[in-house]
Amino acid sequence: MKNCGGFRVGVHRIASAPYLLLLLALLMAALVYRPGLDGPFVFDDGLNIVNNQPLRLQEVSKESLGQAAFSSPNGVFGRPLSMLSFAANFYADKDQVTPFPSAYSFKLTNLAIHLLNGLAVFMLTCQLVALYRERRQADLPATYPQWLALAVSAAWLLHPLNVTGVLYVVQRMASLAALFSFAGLALYLWGRRRLCNGQRGGLAAILVSLFVFMPLAVLSKENGILVPLFMLALEIVLFRFETARPQSRKLLIAMFALIVVLPVVLVAGYFLLHPEWLLVGYGKRDFTLPQRLMTEARIVWFYLRLIVLPSTALMGLYHDDIAVSRSLLDPASTLPAIIGILALISAAWWLRRRQPLLAYGIVFFLIGHSLESTIYPLELVHEHRNYLPMFGILLAFFHLLLAPAPAHAVTLRVPRRALACLLIALFAVGTLSRANQWSSAQSLWSEEVEHHPASLRAHLALGGFYANALALDPAARVAYGDAARQVYEQALAINKLSTEGLFGLIQLSQTHGLPLKNEWLSDLNYSLQHEAIPSNTNDRLIALAMCRRNDACPLNAAEVDLLMHAPLNNPRVAGRDRALIYNALTVYFFNVVHDYARSTASARSAVALDPMNMDNQLWLATCLIAMHQTEEAHQQIAVLKTLDIHKRRTNDIAQVEQQLTEGH
Repeated sequence: MKNCGGFRVGVHRIASAPYLLLLLALLMAALVYRPGLDGPFVFDDGLNIVNNQPLRLQEVSKESLGQAAFSSPNGVFGRPLSMLSFAANFYADKDQVTPFPSAYSFKLTNLAIHLLNGLAVFMLTCQLVALYRERRQADLPATYPQWLALAVSAAWLLHPLNVTGVLYVVQRMASLAALFSFAGLALYLWGRRRLCNGQRGGLAAILVSLFVFMPLAVLSKENGILVPLFMLALEIVLFRFETARPQSRKLLIAMFALIVVLPVVLVAGYFLLHPEWLLVGYGKRDFTLPQRLMTEARIVWFYLRLIVLPSTALMGLYHDDIAVSRSLLDPASTLPAIIGILALISAAWWLRRRQPLLAYGIVFFLIGHSLESTIYPLELVHEHRNYLPMFGILLAFFHLLLAPAPAHAVTLRVPRRALACLLIALFAVGTLSRANQWSSAQSLWSEEVEHHPASLRAHLALGGFYANALALDPAARVAYGDAARQVYEQALAINKLSTEGLFGLIQLSQTHGLPLKNEWLSDLNYSLQHEAIPSNTNDRLIALAMCRRNDACPLNAAEVDLLMHAPLNNPRVAGRDRALIYNALTVYFFNVVHDYARSTASARSAVALDPMNMDNQLWLATCLIAMHQTEEAHQQIAVLKTLDIHKRRTNDIAQVEQQLTEGH
């Protein structure tokens, strides 16, 4: 009977040094991240957290928790565990009445989760390497699993590439999913060892890892669904489905057939029969599916470079300065990158018997990117996508550095260990540098522009900071206004059809008295009709409409009306995105033009395109009431109550009912 991963590592057999140094690594991680805790919410934090009213719990009840849990606009399942954790932060600070909450407690929670993940990485690595030692390389020192686990966990904790996974608040979704994934894998290893030894409890542990920890990961973020693939890779590389009893082996193979092979076949079949389900998302992107796949090959190598040889100058929140691969030779690095990925896969297959830890590290990294870096029409690059996959590369890399050298190379032992320590120290310095950058909005966006001068988004973020600072510091009105104008004009130099940059300059015309250029209007009108437009375009249009209502808009009524309708002529604006434009038109006709018939027609169009969107349904009810269509308004309120399964919009529905009652 084989022992598949002996973990009989009693305290009397293990030196305490790795554990003491692990505590030091955790302390260092807390210290280097400390400056970044004072930084702002950024990017998607606004939509998911700051402006997400159901998260702002004032009391704990079944209804309020349900509203908070399913308040995310992202994901298939709504990521309820992550959303509840954000709600817990709000509840802890519920005495704050400001509409702009501090991000400190949110980021502190993220840091705590990161430290827990560091512990989970240590335990997973320790168990994995102990198993490898017992099955494949018994001549390794008994303490090698603990020392390698220390190196991997310390490097992971202190690596600067993980900064966005910690200080970009909404990426708690990624870190929570990683925590449950790491824990599930560790439990799976424990259960597999018992199955191999014929001991009781092995199958139960495996089932818990799959049906408790994996769902927890998925309910934090969808890439938790990759946990079974990580387990299958363990079987192929290390276990090979070996068990003490033949019946257990059959059950194990059947289990993977049901939870991995069958779902993959079903999903692939669905995509083949319904390609529009996948392709519709590319309508709002400036790249196609083949172009995304080609580009992601280059981006994966970019990630690998940042993991092994990190450069804070290359890192950032935005990477829209990376060119899209338009063909195999445009840019020229595309084809070599694709060949390189195929070579990595081949190397992992070749190494699976010779160097299983190296093979598993490579496979783990590639599996970790199999959702977000392949066919789905997501944005091309985000550093937080490496939060979980990076474990595989660090495992392989530090095993290469720290594995006992052959007799003829024993003199390299000390230099290799010194190099490992130096790299971890440099990781800590890089993370401290980035945490200082993230300590304020101005330093964050200024350095983003400095490090990524070709990034449109970085310029727009810095311009937005200066534009918003006008309201916060009237004394610096001229300085901030001039700075915002300069940055927005730099953004237009990168892309003259940037809707965000053009909207920003028009807003400055309103708030700062900046002369309005006709070319801005013509370029914005063209962009709205022909280019892929951002998802927040409806918010920009609503802001434009409201400034017109307040007679504070530099545009006349005809110009505003032209821009409000422009996106409807854009063939790339379809489905939910088109519904958002109709929603903006509903607000425009209702609040600015006071044409309730046209607002009702726009609301009906929005509902037809996106019937599950409660905002669209609420506006339709409001318009019907204004049109005195009482009977249909009653029916619409009934529809609202039916749709509001999680009771997230109870107060909004009550307000509409009150309007209907008062209308009588």
